[in-house]
Amino acid sequence: MKLILPFVETMAIQSCNLSCVGCTNYSDLIHKGYVSWNCIENDLKEWLEVIDIKDFGIMGGEPLLNPEIEQWIIGIRNLLPNSRIRFTTNGLKLHNNFHLVDLMHKLGNFSFKITVHKNTKELQKTIDKILNSYDWKPVEEFGIDRLITTNDFRFHVKYPSTFYKTFKGSYHDMKPHNSNPIEAFDICIQQTCPLLHNKGIYKCSTSGLLEDVLKRRGKDYSEWHPYIPDAIYPSSTHEQIKKFIDNFGKPNKICGQCPTKNDKESIIDHYANITNINVSETGWSQVD
Repeated sequence: MKLILPFVETMAIQSCNLSCVGCTNYSDLIHKGYVSWNCIENDLKEWLEVIDIKDFGIMGGEPLLNPEIEQWIIGIRNLLPNSRIRFTTNGLKLHNNFHLVDLMHKLGNFSFKITVHKNTKELQKTIDKILNSYDWKPVEEFGIDRLITTNDFRFHVKYPSTFYKTFKGSYHDMKPHNSNPIEAFDICIQQTCPLLHNKGIYKCSTSGLLEDVLKRRGKDYSEWHPYIPDAIYPSSTHEQIKKFIDNFGKPNKICGQCPTKNDKESIIDHYANITNINVSETGWSQVD
């Protein structure tokens, strides 16, 4: 019998049309490229030979910037016909992509979330359109107030007011917090959010993308070594994968890279620390 991973998410793209200080996916940096559907399809097929995935998340960056995102939505539903699929966007491009909302409703068993980082009149019109397009009923799940309609389609809007910056200093001199892992995990927003990235599955996006960011900055990062995790892969042993899954939703020593509630200087006033990114300047190229 295959092992079951309750949830895993992946980034359709790391680029974003916003730069939010404290982004747990480091999308406040400029990134190039997007993840092709062919790439994630091959990775998922390999993993589904080894494990079952109960819930699967599509996120970014801003996933609506990926020109293949419709293929992603249809393809993941085909690969995971019985799993709930979660889709998260900042919604700023949704008015030009509203057909994707109808598509997720048609495919069924989707949980669609708009995280409002920048509230605009256009975004509010889009939210109102979603609310008026279906016959919604309230439902509370895992402490989250959602709306649910036919075909098991869920929707909710989140307005985050604060972020915790996951490292000390700036990207040019970033340092780990060296926190108590249990205390850091206690305030973590990614407690149950493993990341599928380049075929590996990591504890969370903050840890899984860390080494990429450190190498990009071109600095000595020996002090970060305790927090650079080992991923699991489809080729990992049964025992390695089981150990990873057994730690799902629990603290890990790598959590010590992040702050605790006592690190007041790491608390970011979210809406005061957002800027727009001109995504046409990112020079995207295909990432396979």
